[in-house]
Amino acid sequence: MKFSDVFDNRLYVTQIKTGMKIAIPLSLTLEAPGLRLGTVIDRCRLVSRTDFMISAGIRKNSPTGNIHPDGLTKTFVKARKASGVNFSNNPPTFHEIRSLAGRLYKNEHGEVFAQKLLGHTSANTTKLYLDERDDKVYMML
Repeated sequence: MKFSDVFDNRLYVTQIKTGMKIAIPLSLTLEAPGLRLGTVIDRCRLVSRTDFMISAGIRKNSPTGNIHPDGLTKTFVKARKASGVNFSNNPPTFHEIRSLAGRLYKNEHGEVFAQKLLGHTSANTTKLYLDERDDKVYMML
């Protein structure tokens, strides 16, 4: 996402997989962690020297400052390890952040809102994302 995607007090996003376009108000707040979209974007502006909200900085192999999605994943793994938290055999992945956000938005704004925000065209796909990650055991025949 780029800072140039922000105008008229909204963040305009085109979902990569579905092509769905959404315009998210900068006033959107997620109460559980106490985050407001506009504030998060402002924090990104403080540290980014490019038009990208999350940037690797301008380098030889990244003249615009964009980063490859794998770079985010690898950095998340490093941060997870550095946290010192001892996870079980199934540590959270970077993608789990999206799922958690979906569940939090569902709790605060409803399932239809979460589906639109996630960019899903199918309610069934959204239900998979909104799975509570419980420890249920499913008995198979």
